[in-house]
Amino acid sequence: MDFRNFDVGLLIALDALLSEKSVTRAGERLHLSQPATSIILARLRRYFGNDLLVSTGRRMVLTPLAESLVQPVRNCLLQIQHTVASKAEFNPSISNRRFCLAVSDYVTAVLISQALQEIARQAPGITFELARLDETIEQRLEKGEIDFVIRPMVHALSMHPKEPLFEDNHTCVVWSKNSLIGKSLSRKQFLSLGHVSVHFGHASAIFEDWFSTRYGEIRKIEVVAQDFEVACRLVVGTNRIATVMSRMARLCAEHLPIRLIPPPFAIPTVTHCLQWHRYQDQDPGSIWLRALLKQVASKLIRVGHSKKAPGPQNRAAIILKDS
Repeated sequence: MDFRNFDVGLLIALDALLSEKSVTRAGERLHLSQPATSIILARLRRYFGNDLLVSTGRRMVLTPLAESLVQPVRNCLLQIQHTVASKAEFNPSISNRRFCLAVSDYVTAVLISQALQEIARQAPGITFELARLDETIEQRLEKGEIDFVIRPMVHALSMHPKEPLFEDNHTCVVWSKNSLIGKSLSRKQFLSLGHVSVHFGHASAIFEDWFSTRYGEIRKIEVVAQDFEVACRLVVGTNRIATVMSRMARLCAEHLPIRLIPPPFAIPTVTHCLQWHRYQDQDPGSIWLRALLKQVASKLIRVGHSKKAPGPQNRAAIILKDS
C-alpha cells in the first residue's frame, strides 16, 4: 500500500465518511459536492483495497476494515490537531476560540457562572457551549467534540487526564412550612416521607447510587427530577424531601421557601474533577482555561450543613472566599 500521496486532507475525508456513513452527509461536512466526495471515496478504496462503505438496502454501512479504522483515524487527526496547537501561541485577550464544556446544572450554577464572569474580563472574544451530561459524553470527548467534562471523580475516564476541582457534601431540602419535620431529621422520618429523586437522563445522582447500594430500595420515591434545582422546587408545598448537593441547596434557598437540614446519616463527600482529552494536554488554550477554572474553584469555600437558609446578602460569603 503506497501512502506517499495520502495527505491530511484525505485523512479528514476518511474520518468524515467513517463518521457519517453517507457520501452526501460527508460531503456537506467537508463542504464538497456529492460527485467530488464520491471521487475521494473511490481513491480511498484504492488505497485500502477495500470498499469501506457498502450499500445495504437504503443505507450504507462500514465494512469490518472500516469499523477498525474509526477510532485510529479519529485519534490520528486529534493528535495532529493538538500537536499543531501546542506549538501556537495563545493570547486570551484577543482569542476568538470556542470551548465546549459538558457540565451539570449544579456545576453551571456553583462554578461556571463565576468562571464566565472572570473569562469575560480576561478574554471577551472567547465563546462557550455548555453541553449536558448524557450517555454520549464519553464518545464525544473521545472524538474531540468536547473540550472538558466536569463531573464527580468516580465517573471520570481512566485514559484521559483529570484534576480535582472542588468538594461538596449533601443536604436534605424540605419546604419551609413542612409540618412533619422540625429542626432536625431522624432516619425514621427520612424513610417514612416521600422523596424527590434526581436522575441525569440515563444516570442517577451520586447520592441515589450510594443510597441504593448501601440501603437498597427502601425509600418512597414519589418524583424523579432531571436536576438539583428542579428537585428543590418540587418539595415546595409538600412534605417531600430532596437530598441534593449543598452548594446548590444554598443557592436555591435564596429564592425558594425551603429549609436545609443535615441528613440523618453520614454521606461520603463528593469530589468534582475537570477532565480533558489526553491530546489536549499541551494545548496552550486548554492549559489557560484549566488554570482559570482551578483558580475560580479554589475560591469556593467549604460548605457545611446549616439549619438556616442564607439570605441574599450572604451569597458571596457562601459561594466565594473573601478575596
